[in-house]
Amino acid sequence: MVDQRFSVSVHIMTALAYHKGDLMTSEELGASIRTNPTVIRRLISKLVDAGLLTSFKGKAGGVKLAKAPKEISLRDVYVAITDKKLIATPDKEPFKNCVVSCSMKKLMCELVDGIENNSMDYLGGIRLSDLTSKIAK
Repeated sequence: MVDQRFSVSVHIMTALAYHKGDLMTSEELGASIRTNPTVIRRLISKLVDAGLLTSFKGKAGGVKLAKAPKEISLRDVYVAITDKKLIATPDKEPFKNCVVSCSMKKLMCELVDGIENNSMDYLGGIRLSDLTSKIAK
């Protein structure tokens, strides 16, 4: 199953940035993303905990960005909602009679670390303001 938390979270954050400080509810965001508001609320909770969103309770409540769109990178969003690496490394004991098996964990860890670092650098260079500037008015 493909993990869609990042893409849904980027959609949440971009919608809020686009609406320039207006409060939005999980129902409104869910309609935009075409997903259940419960899914939206779970992600909002993580984004609030990370200091990226501010939540207001009550009948007139909702969420809004806690910072300006130019101050929030996609790395910030990714780190806020993800609790695992992009790519899993081998977790089984190597087969002792096979040099390839004995080398794979180290090789894969180096490879995955490089991918993670490059991905985080790339995401760190993209701001919410970059995304909203590309949305057709």
